[in-house]
Amino acid sequence: MGKRNNKAKRSLSSLPKGIARRGGMGGSQQDPGNPFEITARMKRPKQLVHNRPISKPKSTKHALESLQRRHTQLRNTLQSSKKANQFVDRRIGQYDPTMSQDDQMLARLVKERTRQSQRISKYRLDDDGDDDNDALLTHKGKKLDPNKSEVLYSDDEDDGGNLEAIDTELHFGGSGLTVSNNPYGAGSGTTDLSQLYGQTRKTELDDLIARRKTLKAEKMHAKETQAETFEKMDEEFGELSALLRYRKNEERPLIPTKPTQEEAEMNEWNVEMRQMMAKPKRQATDRTKKPEEIAKEEAERLHELETRRLARMNGDFEEDDFSDIVIDGRSGKSKNKATKTTKKKLSDHRNPDELSDSEDEGEQRDGLEIRFTADGLKYIDKAGNVVEKDAEDDTSSSGSDGEEEEEEGSDSDSEVVAHPLPVGCRVRGNYRAAEQYDGHESWFDGKITKVHIQKDGSVKYDVEYDDGDFEDGMIPKNIRPIKKTPKEEEDAKKKKETDDEIQLKRKLAKEKARKEIPFVFEAPTTLEGLHELIAKYASTGRDASTIIQRIHTSNSVRLDHRNGEKMQNFYDVLLRRFIAVGDAIFESGDGGKDLGRAEQLDNILKTLYAMAQDAPETAGAVWGRRIGILHNAYGKRLRDSEFVHEDEEEFWTAWPSTGVFLLLRALGHIFPVTDRRHYVVTPAILLLTEITAHTPILSRYDVVMGVLCSGLLLEYTKEAKRVVPEALSFIASTIRLFSSDPGRFTNPALEAAHKLPFSQCLRKDLNGSKSRKTDPVPMLSLEKNIIEESSASDFSAAVLSTCMTLIEKCTTTLKDAFPAASEQELLYDVSSSILTLRPKSFSSELQKKVSATVSLIAEVCSSERAPLQRRGTASAGEMAIKTLAPRMEDPTRYSMSRDKGKKSVQAAIDRTRREYKREHKAITRELRMDGAFIETERRKEQAVKEDKARAKRQKNFAWLEGEQASMNQQVRQGGGLIKGGGTGLARAKVATGKMGIKKGGRF
Repeated sequence: MGKRNNKAKRSLSSLPKGIARRGGMGGSQQDPGNPFEITARMKRPKQLVHNRPISKPKSTKHALESLQRRHTQLRNTLQSSKKANQFVDRRIGQYDPTMSQDDQMLARLVKERTRQSQRISKYRLDDDGDDDNDALLTHKGKKLDPNKSEVLYSDDEDDGGNLEAIDTELHFGGSGLTVSNNPYGAGSGTTDLSQLYGQTRKTELDDLIARRKTLKAEKMHAKETQAETFEKMDEEFGELSALLRYRKNEERPLIPTKPTQEEAEMNEWNVEMRQMMAKPKRQATDRTKKPEEIAKEEAERLHELETRRLARMNGDFEEDDFSDIVIDGRSGKSKNKATKTTKKKLSDHRNPDELSDSEDEGEQRDGLEIRFTADGLKYIDKAGNVVEKDAEDDTSSSGSDGEEEEEEGSDSDSEVVAHPLPVGCRVRGNYRAAEQYDGHESWFDGKITKVHIQKDGSVKYDVEYDDGDFEDGMIPKNIRPIKKTPKEEEDAKKKKETDDEIQLKRKLAKEKARKEIPFVFEAPTTLEGLHELIAKYASTGRDASTIIQRIHTSNSVRLDHRNGEKMQNFYDVLLRRFIAVGDAIFESGDGGKDLGRAEQLDNILKTLYAMAQDAPETAGAVWGRRIGILHNAYGKRLRDSEFVHEDEEEFWTAWPSTGVFLLLRALGHIFPVTDRRHYVVTPAILLLTEITAHTPILSRYDVVMGVLCSGLLLEYTKEAKRVVPEALSFIASTIRLFSSDPGRFTNPALEAAHKLPFSQCLRKDLNGSKSRKTDPVPMLSLEKNIIEESSASDFSAAVLSTCMTLIEKCTTTLKDAFPAASEQELLYDVSSSILTLRPKSFSSELQKKVSATVSLIAEVCSSERAPLQRRGTASAGEMAIKTLAPRMEDPTRYSMSRDKGKKSVQAAIDRTRREYKREHKAITRELRMDGAFIETERRKEQAVKEDKARAKRQKNFAWLEGEQASMNQQVRQGGGLIKGGGTGLARAKVATGKMGIKKGGRF
């Protein structure tokens, strides 16, 4: 038995031994590699495996081209294999060996006869399958057959309008009644039609009636028999059911069968559907409005208010409802005036028999003066003209209304009418008095349409009667005012009060319109223009905020994209306005309730935020430019600080103004401060850090601004849990200002300020504030007078307390903010600065504040950990680069070691056998690769089909969703298109006159 060969066999692709290869075949598009850079893989010692396997080289360019050609050939073959025409014999029994030839033919014949339905052949008149072979007529798809059974109708149905079978046959010529088998017509032995026509109609009807009566009687008898049978069966079933009631009526639990997976899924689906259907149906609400729609509505509202304001100023109140005018708080003068007018009106209509309250009232009535002349009592108007009064004695007219006229005449005798009467007054007129016979009078109701005052002072009236007639030129003698009923007087009184109220509202509305601020403004592009508007229309700080808000609402970018440029300029104007108001707070404080500078800043900030939401890119660009301007201004002041220390008018400082810091504080409310890198916030943070680290400290104001700047930095980085070394360094150095032994300063500006007089005064007064134990720690203020005029002890306590508060917030933020415990290193400077203080010399409240801060730092930094160690560097061996040299051998002189000592014939046979083996492996590998490629292509085609089907389903789903959305929209709009099917749309289209018109075509 020969020795087993355990050595690894070479593959067909391997080259002579000794040439190093790189492992892996690599991708089809990869570089075949440089043989000088290829190393062996999985090297093992030679003493273990001499002929160790080596990695395969990458495919060369020619191998890749060959592989691509093979793939192309396989792909074409696969596609053409599906297009080859093949005949499949689908005849019945063709592939069934158990069926004989006769059985196959019989089955095929039966199938063919079955396929030909009677519905196809029943319409043919020349049907060869009929036995009589007659040419029959059809009606409505049915053969006219006189011998068919008649349809029997129930008694409840109406038989009217139904023809008999014989009548139907006769209507079509009676061809069905002829008994003849000759398809070409009747022969010599045909039946005489006179016999058919000789039959009487009475005989046929009698037979039909007799059959109907017989069938009806049989039907009623069967119905009675059936009812009796059912009753008998019910009685027998009752007796049987009583015998089965031997068990107690106990509810036994039913053991339900275990549902299948499909049933369980359907049950869940049904439960969800029932829950959805059980929910109460509610009316669809309006959708959420877009920001553009909201801005448009607000702008339209302001334009309507401005239009109403201008109309009121011009005295136009036609479409004004006075909804914003309240007259409850009107002045007493207006009330007295209205009361006086009412009293005067009542006195004008007073009865002459009544006594007046004043002597002058009896002498003048509506501007008429009463004088006694030779002709009697006369009324003289202001112009000196005599006004006639009504006749005191009026003769009553005869006729049907004589009594009424007498009563009215008697009433009019006691009245004194003041002429001229107003237009529209209700009167009784003596119709055509000049034309009446023998002084006959006919009085009818009407109203005055026109008053004519003659040159001599006489008055004539044009009267329109209620029946439609009219009369011109009536003298006052023939006119009597109609005395109003209590209801009419009340209505007139209410109308007068309403008119007076409307007049008063108009007056108040006009005054209000003159005092109101305009609702629509043009956007100012300069700060001076904004200040002019505020100075012209605003009297308080709230009015100034209202003007700014109305400017933004009237010129929003959401209304028109062309407003972008002017709103960009207005945004910069608002930033400058914000700084100016902030500086005013430093100079003069809040300004009280009228100015309200802090409230102005809040309102400006809201407007800035709204404009940033409207156009973020524009707002970012304006902020970036403004931050650049602030940086340049700060750099200039920092350069000047080396030469200038005091200004001629006020103190000089290199720190930015209070308004700048307040503006940077507002920046965090407009843009996100938690982003890793932001195009507005990041430059602002860098500017604040530069100001904190480089600005010199020369006064109290500088200390306050430095603490404020450090607080802003901590506020910016609080949410993102970042560390700002400049802020912590400034706070720690500020604490060291109040220590007599400060130690090492981390801020050079504060180190230089430690020796200045103001710093020494602060330390001295703070250490001597122990006597005031009960006084609370004052708050740090940003107002100039408080900073300069407050005592040194209060200022020092406020600054130190503020620093402790900032340290507490920073410590709380940094707690557990990092994976490694680094709080001790971050808070080292702060802890060291606190340890330099002497809290025993402070007030009790300040001592508690310092103690609480120290306790919090100790709590956060209490975790023990191993000290940090330095990481070692790499050795020379690890940093060295390995070099590779190629091993060159002659492949032409290649010979295997196993062929040594063999004869040439045997060596040739072995070499041939090895070559055959290699070829066999190569073919196997090619087939395996072809199979894998074909399977991949098949799966790709299947994936394409599935994608098409999925896309089709998704398209259908999208269409269904769109239809459902349209239906929901119509439901929200009232369901106009849901009612009436498609007729509503067709009628609407007809109404437009575009029915049936194609685009570019004809009707």
